[in-house]
Amino acid sequence: MRGILKFTTRNGHARSLITLYVLHSLHCEPKTGYDLLREIEDVTKGEWVPSKGTLYPMLRHLAEEGLIVPQETGARSKTIYKLTENGENILAEIKKSRHQASENLQLLRNIHSEIFGEELTSLAEKMWGIRECVRDLPPEKKKAAADVLERCLIDLRKLEEEQ
Repeated sequence: MRGILKFTTRNGHARSLITLYVLHSLHCEPKTGYDLLREIEDVTKGEWVPSKGTLYPMLRHLAEEGLIVPQETGARSKTIYKLTENGENILAEIKKSRHQASENLQLLRNIHSEIFGEELTSLAEKMWGIRECVRDLPPEKKKAAADVLERCLIDLRKLEEEQ
């Protein structure tokens, strides 16, 4: 059985969603553990932040695996973590398995639907469908898609004002 929030590489090594996010974030640029905590807080709009007791052992484990490399810099000797080539390869491999992420999200949607009912899930399902559709559009069609979504947003705001 696989975990809903786990992503598996070809060699069968499961990675948590938070580990995948850390790899992704370090792919964008090297960061300190503190930077990662603040970024996750921003991405989750303050709703969830891993504890230091979760993040720092994870960073140490990723370094032991050779996926990231710690570098000390600055007067305060802050440790900055950088993604290694091996880390880049693992991240790319997991991103290629996008279907696994979609399957995992569907499982979470099923649980959500069971708890909260179909009406809310139906709206959430439509939002995810839109997201998937837009993401898969060729670049030359993304501007047209943005225009369609902008008109939709305007209409939704009108509905909100009618309340």
